[in-house]
Amino acid sequence: MDKKIDEKAKTVADKTYQYSDYYSNDQLSKGMAISHEQVSDTYMEGTIDRMEGKNDRDDHANSEEIPRKL
Repeated sequence: MDKKIDEKAKTVADKTYQYSDYYSNDQLSKGMAISHEQVSDTYMEGTIDRMEGKNDRDDHANSEEIPRKL
């Protein structure tokens, strides 16, 4: 019985994301596709503090002010 568990664990550990996982009916492949999408979305979005300019490393801190009409 331990051998079956070890083989199954090795199958899961050896699995890497493939584009075809989005179209697979296999539970493991669907899980990989969902996880890949979540990580990709999070990476592309960045962090909330960076989006609001609260980070000390603001790239636009020394930029010229845009004149506004009041």
